[in-house]
Amino acid sequence: MGVENGSGDRVARAGRRLPHVVAVATALVLSAVVVPAAGAVTLRGTVSDVIDGDTIRVVSRGFETPVRLIGVDTPETRHPTTGVQCFGPEATARTTRLLPEGTAVRLVTDPTQDVRDRYGRLLAYVYRAGRSGPTGSVNFSLVRSGHARAYVHDGVRFRYAVPFLRAHSRARTAKLGLWGPPCRGRVAMPDAARPASSGDCDPNYAGACIAPGPPDVDCIAIPDRNFRVIGVDVHRLDVDGDGIACEE
Repeated sequence: MGVENGSGDRVARAGRRLPHVVAVATALVLSAVVVPAAGAVTLRGTVSDVIDGDTIRVVSRGFETPVRLIGVDTPETRHPTTGVQCFGPEATARTTRLLPEGTAVRLVTDPTQDVRDRYGRLLAYVYRAGRSGPTGSVNFSLVRSGHARAYVHDGVRFRYAVPFLRAHSRARTAKLGLWGPPCRGRVAMPDAARPASSGDCDPNYAGACIAPGPPDVDCIAIPDRNFRVIGVDVHRLDVDGDGIACEE
């Protein structure tokens, strides 16, 4: 009887401890799942396609996924409504040179941002072999060379926003890539403001071939700068009346 009572007491004590053990085990499992989600996720893969300047496809773990380069924005080449924007093809070509098909890459997410955007694209810094850190990504390289703008989505600064914005400012000051002619930081294609042939140029302007109106043409749609008004300024491009149109 003494043995039975001892066994009964042990069973009772074990029963009382069971909820506590389960609670602790559950907490440990949950912490193992939640804690990594607060940090960056790293994947390794191979580039399978370049969609445009800031979007690629990567095969990782046997699956192909679209990847949106985080912290940057390049002019469009495939957008259904905007069409091809100024410097879009050049930005896509640059990304293709940096990440040709078959390139081994490391994808690193940003804990300050969503893992995927509303289109299902993985948001990540893309690193080639031997590269790392805030300035080692292809993302940063595109901003530094003027092939992309630094881009802050919905006002939430990404992890490496400071070095990206500095590179953006330097490229813009140096007029590199999309910041130089003919785009000068604009997305409108210069050809939209140009007539089909030089014979269709408005004779009121010299130093630039401006399509005669209508419709009216604004400086934002004209790639040329500091050209002369030699007749009537029909498009009102000479704001201060000094005879020089679209001054910089």
